[in-house]
Amino acid sequence: MVASIPVAAACGTPSAETAPDQAPAGAVPEMTIRSTALDERLTELENRHAVRLGVLAYSPDSGRTYTHRGDERFAMCSLFKVYAAAGILQLESEGRLRLDDTVVIEPGDIVVNSPVTSEHQGRVMTVEQLCEAALTRSDNTAGNLLLRQIGGPPAVTTLARSVGDETTRLDRWEPELNDAVRGDERDTTTAEGLARGYRELLLSSTLDPARQRMLTGWMRASSTSDTKMRAGLPSGWVAADKSGGGYYGTVNDAGVVWSPDGEPLVLVILSDSTTGDVDAPFENAPIVDATAALVAELRVAP
Repeated sequence: MVASIPVAAACGTPSAETAPDQAPAGAVPEMTIRSTALDERLTELENRHAVRLGVLAYSPDSGRTYTHRGDERFAMCSLFKVYAAAGILQLESEGRLRLDDTVVIEPGDIVVNSPVTSEHQGRVMTVEQLCEAALTRSDNTAGNLLLRQIGGPPAVTTLARSVGDETTRLDRWEPELNDAVRGDERDTTTAEGLARGYRELLLSSTLDPARQRMLTGWMRASSTSDTKMRAGLPSGWVAADKSGGGYYGTVNDAGVVWSPDGEPLVLVILSDSTTGDVDAPFENAPIVDATAALVAELRVAP
């Protein structure tokens, strides 16, 4: 079954019916802060690791937002899979598909970096299992099969606009979308746009509480970001995030993190190499260190 995401899907608004451990977005006035210390820290990381960082951190509890290259475009890579899974949940809520619908995993569908679907060739997986594989293991074939269900790459762009993300665009399929050529706007996003979209999906009421908990649960169960954003969090913090990587040293991680007392922070950290080397190695350290610096600056609780 293939269905397309409606163009006019409504944006979410803050609601008291969000999941129990989530604070509604927009509860206090928003304000963009300046931080010389953060500016200097991120610039130092960029210079030391020969990377460019696109960052946005937002605290719903204080309303404070910090950005660094927030409007610059970066290759999105696997971060699109959050939008694809959210699109599935929207279609399921409208009765246009079921999470237990099955999809045949054809050998010809398998692409690189598909640890789950490659083991199911010639068999079937449910749509729910494909969502789980895409978000917990970043399975690329699962990502493509989710795109087929929602109407292809343009459906991700449409969904992004519907949740207030005015910059994210998806044009190609896995694995071509990871080419990450600087200046090519295909399959790119910005920290500002992605933060708005993820915030609406995870902390607002775009999805009903049950489906929001499902999306959050898949993202919390991710096994691909332990050496990235999660490695920079203080002890006791948890994350619902999605990582991604591509050519030119592209390393991304984005989502929501929570303190032990339930304080949420929206974090988006995008990066790529400034060396111009298509095969530049992945640098996780800038993501780890930027996470630690942002949490220390933006958190409300002492």
